Amino acid sequence: MKKILSFLFIIGLLISCDPKQKTDIFVPDPNAMILLRPANGVQLRSSATTHYTAIEIVEKTMNILFKTHYFDNKYTVEEVPAGRGFSDMQRDFTIPALKMFATDIITQNGVYQREFIYGYDVILTTHDNIDTVAYVPNSVINEARNNIEAALQNENYEEVYRLFNEAFTFIPITGSEWRALKLQGIN
Repeated sequence: MKKILSFLFIIGLLISCDPKQKTDIFVPDPNAMILLRPANGVQLRSSATTHYTAIEIVEKTMNILFKTHYFDNKYTVEEVPAGRGFSDMQRDFTIPALKMFATDIITQNGVYQREFIYGYDVILTTHDNIDTVAYVPNSVINEARNNIEAALQNENYEEVYRLFNEAFTFIPITGSEWRALKLQGIN
């Protein structure tokens, strides 16, 4: 019996030392951020249109709102409204960009968080969610999700960080334009 237990113990050690076995998980830098940047062609400053400029969107946005089918990382058939707020520390007027925490996609324990990355109908709003000032197209979220999942699968963490910094873009829009877009089934 002792020989069998010793044999099983040695086998267990050999298996646990298998270099092909994945033993580490990606834990993001606690200071890592996800940047929401203006899409190409968005006016940065002094616009004479009905839309806010990129700088104005960064200045005036208080919340990001979206719908998802993931709650506590579990899929639900019901549509779940979700959102986050932005503090002054989450605004960068130089880039310009709004900043979300990397933990909105990968927790500090290395768990892939699906709530935001599987979100849709993503809008940026002013105080009290009264005015819609921009949206992140569903196609942008979907492409970012596919690319981030591929990078994670390939353990290409440098690419994950690059995507956090470059993949998410917003487009200025008014509330009435957003509602019209939704009625047309476009986003």
